[in-house]
Amino acid sequence: MNEVRNILVGFDFGEKVSQLCYYDRREGEPVSLPVKVGTGQYTFPNALSKKPGEDEWHFGLEVEYFVEQQDEIAVDNLYTLCLEQETVEVDGATWKVGELLGKFIGNALRILGVPDLVKSISGLMITTPVLTRPMVENIRVACQEMGFPRNRCFLQDYEESFYYHTLYQKPEIWSRNVGLFIFDQDAVSYAKLEMSRSSRPVRVGVRRGEHTTLHTEALQRDVDFCQFVMESLENEVYSSIYLVGDGFEREWAEKSVAELCKHQRRVFYGNNLFSKGACYAAKEKTEERNLKGYLYVGNDLVRENVGMEMTVFGTPAYHPLIVSGVNWYEAMGDCEIILDDTRELEFVVSDMENTRKVRYSMSLPGLPERPAKATRLHVHLEFTAADECRIDVIDMGFGDLYPSSNLTWHETMKSRGAEE
Repeated sequence: MNEVRNILVGFDFGEKVSQLCYYDRREGEPVSLPVKVGTGQYTFPNALSKKPGEDEWHFGLEVEYFVEQQDEIAVDNLYTLCLEQETVEVDGATWKVGELLGKFIGNALRILGVPDLVKSISGLMITTPVLTRPMVENIRVACQEMGFPRNRCFLQDYEESFYYHTLYQKPEIWSRNVGLFIFDQDAVSYAKLEMSRSSRPVRVGVRRGEHTTLHTEALQRDVDFCQFVMESLENEVYSSIYLVGDGFEREWAEKSVAELCKHQRRVFYGNNLFSKGACYAAKEKTEERNLKGYLYVGNDLVRENVGMEMTVFGTPAYHPLIVSGVNWYEAMGDCEIILDDTRELEFVVSDMENTRKVRYSMSLPGLPERPAKATRLHVHLEFTAADECRIDVIDMGFGDLYPSSNLTWHETMKSRGAEE
């Protein structure tokens, strides 16, 4: 590992445990890394501990020892903290949750065995079950804490990792529908990868199905899961099925496995699908565009284009600020404009196919009275959800003649509910 350069990493930040993998360039695929060399232990708890009074931290499996034997201060349930809180008290100081997450991920990445993580890692993709606004902000703070620039640190949810993992396999694996059963002890849920092959680019999405709770007794558990498989797959054609999580065992699943393997379906089981999918995504974003003919249309996708009509060098023109087809947490745009004979801003919002356009007006109350073309504004747009765009405007004045008023305006635009 010490000789590897330009390392690509997939990091699975789960609800309870995490794991990571790196892209093996000789093998041409991601490889999971054990927490301890020579073991089959790939996951580690989302836990962190700090030595009192010192900047010394431990993570994962070692936390229990250092808390019990060395009286270190424990920070548990990092995933929950990232969803709910902005700060937490540790060792008498207030920490941003994102800073603690950075300590956790940074310590975990030492498993790679390289002396300088930032110089060695060319792409780090962090995947997690869901991406709420607090989670996104905490992950970004974590990446800053570790020293990674924004263009080398990415994030996506489990469903998108499923997409990348699937489409980086041989085409026969995804020539038809692809199913995914996710186990969490006795609970199991289902999802399906679907493609619209008639569209260009080919649109790919994940449709969530039902979920159920299995009996704890082996024979009845097999019956329960077998029934759930039949109800989930129905009569549709599948080329492959994946099973992930803790709770599935081949020993009790005699009828279930027979049902899964019907019609020559390929069945795979393991716990590293999401981390490997994240690693493939890091490769796609930093090195290759193998999937340029495909568009993932998940729940986080921005489906609108947002821009402004303005005059550029005397000619009317449309200036795009945000282009559809990216996830909301990647969608942002900036521009500076000079107002003519108006005291409000107008944004043009169109759908992905540009078949429908609506206009959204934003007033600027309190804007100082100035002659036409004597007011300069900085406009920043950033999506805070898939259908919600925050607009921030700053009055920059116009040179020494018309100094800035220091006024700012903020507004939230529901992009799919804009009025004509």
